[in-house]
Amino acid sequence: MTTTSIQNSIQERVNSICNDLYSKGTKPSVRLVLSMLPDVSSTSTVHKYFANWKKELEANQQSLYDKLGFSSEFTQSFMKEITRFGVEAEQRYKEQAQDANEQRDLALDDLERSEDRLHKQNSLVSQLEREVAELQQELATVKAEAKSELQKTNELNRAALDKENETHTAIVTELRQQLTQSTQEAKSLHQTNEELRTEIAKAELKLEGNQQYVDEVKAQNAALVDDNKLLNKELAAINKTLASQETELTVNSKLINSLESSTNEYKKYMASAESELSSLKLTNQHLSKQLETVTEKLDRANTSNTELRKTLEEQSSVIAKLTK
Repeated sequence: MTTTSIQNSIQERVNSICNDLYSKGTKPSVRLVLSMLPDVSSTSTVHKYFANWKKELEANQQSLYDKLGFSSEFTQSFMKEITRFGVEAEQRYKEQAQDANEQRDLALDDLERSEDRLHKQNSLVSQLEREVAELQQELATVKAEAKSELQKTNELNRAALDKENETHTAIVTELRQQLTQSTQEAKSLHQTNEELRTEIAKAELKLEGNQQYVDEVKAQNAALVDDNKLLNKELAAINKTLASQETELTVNSKLINSLESSTNEYKKYMASAESELSSLKLTNQHLSKQLETVTEKLDRANTSNTELRKTLEEQSSVIAKLTK
């Protein structure tokens, strides 16, 4: 920014402040204007611009006086009103300009948001187009795979159908063979039936000739029935004897169980006694060892006592000799 533009800016600010104060009925001064300009610290600078404003105000008043011939008081009042009107108009214009700027900023924000949404929508559309392309490709792949699977299935079905036809043909052939064989067997059975009828007729003739033999067999059967009755009676007697023997056997079994129980208790007692005997043997062995140890100690004590006696006797003899 050049020096001229800076000076013009300061002059405009000083003019605005002075006009505002003048319109409110406050007398402008250099100090008052300086206090309202925080970025300016020089009184001489403010005084220069303040003097310019004052000269312009006086020039306007003089021009109005010269043109219209009004008095100085009226001219000053009129200039105050004009200045107030100008300040208010300027304030309105500033507010309108501020509103216009705000509307412009809002419009710019809306435009920016719209551009963002448009960009996002374009990105979404691009992504959807890519997904559609991928889905179309997958669909084509699936169709190809399905077609291949269908062809394989048709081939397998045809092979299975051919196999079923072969199996059916084989079954029909086998059934025909079985039918032929059954027909032959039926003929053979019919022939066998005729032969059996012939044999039955012959047997009936023989049966008439063997009636006497049948009577003999019946007599023998009656004798066998009588023998069977006798044997049943003997069997009943044997069963009674067997029942009594089973009763005795039950009693004997109980006695045997009692004896076995007593035997088990005796075995337990014997085992306990053997355990106690083993313990006593161990105690006896321990006592024997202790006895041997005590005996050895006693022998050593006797030996020591004998030696002490000998020593005492020797000392006694020596003492006796010395006392003579």
